[in-house]
Amino acid sequence: MKISYLENYDSLSQYAAKLVMDEVQLKRDLLFCAATGNSPTGMYAEMAKNKSLFDRMRVVKMDEWGIIPLSHPDSCESYIKKHVLEPLEIPAERYVGFDTAPESVVAECTRMQNFISDQGPFDICILGLGKNAHIAFNEPADFLQPYFHKAVLAPSTIQHDPALSQGPEPAYGLCVGMKDIMQTRKVIFLITGKGKQEAIQQILERKISTQCPASFLWLHSNVECLVDKNSL
Repeated sequence: MKISYLENYDSLSQYAAKLVMDEVQLKRDLLFCAATGNSPTGMYAEMAKNKSLFDRMRVVKMDEWGIIPLSHPDSCESYIKKHVLEPLEIPAERYVGFDTAPESVVAECTRMQNFISDQGPFDICILGLGKNAHIAFNEPADFLQPYFHKAVLAPSTIQHDPALSQGPEPAYGLCVGMKDIMQTRKVIFLITGKGKQEAIQQILERKISTQCPASFLWLHSNVECLVDKNSL
């Protein structure tokens, strides 16, 4: 893992966007696994300044909250539409998303895994860091899931939105598994935001543990880790 320390969030976003643009110029139809949340928002805004570069790029939604519908303003689907698909003018035929409706969870996981297995590996995977060191919705656990799966979410993951805990079962999400993250050709790992100091320290110790899913990125041969100094 190559670690670069950036002065602030804007610098991190600009650097990350350049990394993506460099790759898409080499492969215009690359398969892009898109994260959501605050960490990549600035990067997507920088990418949109050069949206013509992305006229062939294919986008896959990395994860989605359970319980809330896709139309909810806090859903990953709403985020992807607002910050990725619309600004970059990605049409429906170049976007692969999924629903989290309980009756379709198994089928959706199978469908997504079949797509990834057939069209993958991802050329680029964007990752943020959770406060408990999760990546995507791969939460700390005794073992990690290799394939696209339903993940029970940790309290620290859902604390920003009480609606995520109001269903008849524990809050969950659907997300890409560790195998497909690790097989991605290039991972861009964004570390920014408050309250992540303990997770950052765990990663810097370079001890690989399922209790720190992000630590597995040390085993990947092509990870650009960008750290916002304000998060330290």
